[in-house]
Amino acid sequence: MVDTHDLPQHNNIQTDLRHHYDDELEEIRTELVEFGTMVLTNVRHAGEVVTESILDQIDDVRQADKPINARYKALETKVFEILALQQPVARDLRFLVASTRILYELERSGDLAVNLVKQLDRLDGLPSDQQIRSMLAQLSQSAAKTFALGVEAIATMDPEIGIGAEAADEETDDLTADLYRLVTERQESLGLETSVALFRMGRFFERIADHGVNIAEDITFVATGAFPNED
Repeated sequence: MVDTHDLPQHNNIQTDLRHHYDDELEEIRTELVEFGTMVLTNVRHAGEVVTESILDQIDDVRQADKPINARYKALETKVFEILALQQPVARDLRFLVASTRILYELERSGDLAVNLVKQLDRLDGLPSDQQIRSMLAQLSQSAAKTFALGVEAIATMDPEIGIGAEAADEETDDLTADLYRLVTERQESLGLETSVALFRMGRFFERIADHGVNIAEDITFVATGAFPNED
């Protein structure tokens, strides 16, 4: 026979455990936002360093990636510990699985920021061609804007951001294609090494934007159980 005197105490324990678990999940989300903001700050800094050819700040971007990598490892460990110990289901499980994907997207974007300034370092500065510099500046701003949508999606858990993020990314794709055409047209005057570095910069900016889209779409998955445009 069940001792009814034990039921309130049991229920209180269950409630306390659930509150603790909810607090852990909210802490993960908060730390993801903080982590995303760290990466976004360095992405924007890298874009400024590249487009304004600020050689003496290249190492600042590189150094800023070290705490990003440390934060990534710590958060990844925390997420996997909760997955292993709490046996989450439904939306909680979607959130934790999506968090592992989001962490990867954020960490890779941080690496791409470093890759951008490495290309500038190899060139010892951008070419003086003002049209190319202007195109890179537009591309940098567009990529950062799209990536910021991903960070905003984590902060708000708004599924609509993921639905619209891919459309926002089209601007970055178009600018990347425009840069490729411009560099190709001027490849002879730019030289092979410079042309290759500019192609790589374009690709890195494009990938940063893609990571932002992926993050926003992961949040749509958490909120709705399906990715945008999924049949």
